[in-house]
Amino acid sequence: MSAESTRSSHFDFWEFVSCAKCQLPFNANGSTVPFWLTECGHVVCNNHLSPDQTCSQCKSSGIQLVPLQHDMEPPMSEWFRSVPYILDSAAYAVKFQQESMASQIRNLKARHQQQRAYIDRLKKENAQLKQYEHTAFKAISNEMLTMQVTGMYDTPHEHDEPATFLNSNGKRQMIEVSHPPSSSSPRSILTPVGPDRITLPPGQQPPQLSSNQAVSSGIAAQHSQRPGTNRYTQ
Repeated sequence: MSAESTRSSHFDFWEFVSCAKCQLPFNANGSTVPFWLTECGHVVCNNHLSPDQTCSQCKSSGIQLVPLQHDMEPPMSEWFRSVPYILDSAAYAVKFQQESMASQIRNLKARHQQQRAYIDRLKKENAQLKQYEHTAFKAISNEMLTMQVTGMYDTPHEHDEPATFLNSNGKRQMIEVSHPPSSSSPRSILTPVGPDRITLPPGQQPPQLSSNQAVSSGIAAQHSQRPGTNRYTQ
């Protein structure tokens, strides 16, 4: 049983190569008759080689011929290889191709998972931004409505200036700033200062001040004593 398996494992197709016309076996160890391989897929010996380049087996005309030998170039060399060896080579080729495609598919699948997670995160952030925008717009609308009701949209005061910082709504609030008085302002004109107080020496009595009536009587008497008046004539 083991001998048969050993012989089958060393199967060589060259043992069955022969001329397609006369069945002369091909002997690669020292055959005196040359053999030829036609492009139409037949083996013929030199005795049945047609001079007009016609295949003696299928009668194809104008065929190309190559000398039959063990060391031939593909694809003709593949025709003489044993089927198990060809199947093993094909199986190895299939395995290599499957592993290459599987590796590429795994890589693409991993990248797909990463991109999917990134897209989900962007969707979540976009929803949060929309919610924040809606809340901020609502707060600004309420603040503007309150300012309109309380009259804060009037002309700002003379000394009001915008603050250097932002409030919770992202705006600069108007604040009152005090400035020192300027010399060019009309309100800064100084009132004239009167003379110093007069002080009488010790022992001197203050003069008697007459009333308006006494002054008027004196003036009338002086007027009556002027020449040309009635009293002066008398």
